[in-house]
Amino acid sequence: MRILKLLLLLFVIFLMGAKVVQAEQPTCVYFFYGSSCPHCAKTSSYIETLEAKYALEVHRFNINEKIELVNGLYASYDVLDSERGYVPILFIGDKYLLGDTPIIENLESEIKICGEIGCECPKSSKSENSKKQISLSYILGLAAVDAINPCELAVLIILLTAILTKFPKEKNKALKLGLSFSSAIFIMYLIFGLLIISGFKFLTGITEAGGLWFFKLLGVFAIVLGILNIKDAIWYGGGGFIMEVPMKWRPRMKQIIQGVNSVKGAFVVGLLISFFLTPCTAGPYFVAGGVLSTISLFNAIPYLFLYMIVFISPMVIITLIVYFGFMTVENIGGWREKNIKGLHWLAGLILLGLGLAMVLGFI
Repeated sequence: MRILKLLLLLFVIFLMGAKVVQAEQPTCVYFFYGSSCPHCAKTSSYIETLEAKYALEVHRFNINEKIELVNGLYASYDVLDSERGYVPILFIGDKYLLGDTPIIENLESEIKICGEIGCECPKSSKSENSKKQISLSYILGLAAVDAINPCELAVLIILLTAILTKFPKEKNKALKLGLSFSSAIFIMYLIFGLLIISGFKFLTGITEAGGLWFFKLLGVFAIVLGILNIKDAIWYGGGGFIMEVPMKWRPRMKQIIQGVNSVKGAFVVGLLISFFLTPCTAGPYFVAGGVLSTISLFNAIPYLFLYMIVFISPMVIITLIVYFGFMTVENIGGWREKNIKGLHWLAGLILLGLGLAMVLGFI
């Protein structure tokens, strides 16, 4: 009998100990804020007072630096589209609280509930994370639009024409200068891409622009670019502008290109000409940079490299075509002039399609 009582006592002590251990387990909270958000600062200060009162494990995240994580949590917690992208937002147990007032009024009671029943750390939906990963086809589509831009083709044709006019029998020289020029464009635009991504990260950081609507805004920009390209296909030069190098820049650009005599010179000229190309090629690149700014810079770099490989591929291909004698520079130039409106049609339709897919949530 005494043995049974002793076993019962030990069992009761074990249960009490387990309850104590369970109660001592900290409550896990995910808190998303914005760097210049006064409501977030107010909420964070309140959470600090609760940390001194309860066993809490608070994970604080800048929403613009953890887009993939917060998108996954939006899916897991069925956050309405109209509420996504706003801060402060807090996830605890199986609930989320949005805004400083709801958090301050309800968080303590949620902590007490979690203290009684136990709450795991908020879980992010893997399916939503995979959905919100950068679409490679989207980035390559934007790169293709840049690659078929008539002004990019025109610049290389001017270069090769200048080289072969000076050295009509030196195709090796044309090959080396063409590849050197293309390499310079690659490097300069890669730097531009890093600056664009960093600029978007900074902009979203100070304006709290983030979440689903940011992607839709980029999609609207792509649609506008598509419409402007279609305008050039239907009404070339209409409205006093074209989606190419501005007319008043072209004489100076040709003058710079025609002064190329060496591989080193072609490289330096490529660096300079990249600035002339920006008005007609920066649009799709800005959209791609905005999309890539939603992930870490380290993860964005491989996408940026792929974009640039596609972007300069026509330059490399044309250089090789001329080198191997498949076509003359004059023939390529004539093909460009004959198909310039078709190129604008193609670029416009691709941009329009990608923009609509983004706005409608297909990407």
